[in-house]
Amino acid sequence: MKFWIFINRELSELQSDFEIIFGVNNLYHDYENVWEWLESVDRKSNFYLNISRIHNWERGEYNEPIMIIVESNIGDILNESEIALSIKKQLNCHVFAGQIQVDEKDKALIIEQRKY
Repeated sequence: MKFWIFINRELSELQSDFEIIFGVNNLYHDYENVWEWLESVDRKSNFYLNISRIHNWERGEYNEPIMIIVESNIGDILNESEIALSIKKQLNCHVFAGQIQVDEKDKALIIEQRKY
């Protein structure tokens, strides 16, 4: 399941918020030259999470979406609206769900979206 948000905060600052949203304490922050991410440490927990955004060393890339991939590791069916509304409530921002991809230039391409 894919979600995305736009928010003027650093991804590293959002780690505790995402841990509250998903009821986990196993996210870690990492980065490379183009992307930064928060990711689940343990694939055996209830959820696998990958939360990522393009980053820039000199300034934030707040106009780029934070993409949130949520997968159930226990076979439960995830509820899109419940997850979206939890993100919206915790972060006080619009949440989009649907299909989003990244092109060869690392630009987000929205294929299908629902707004919460």
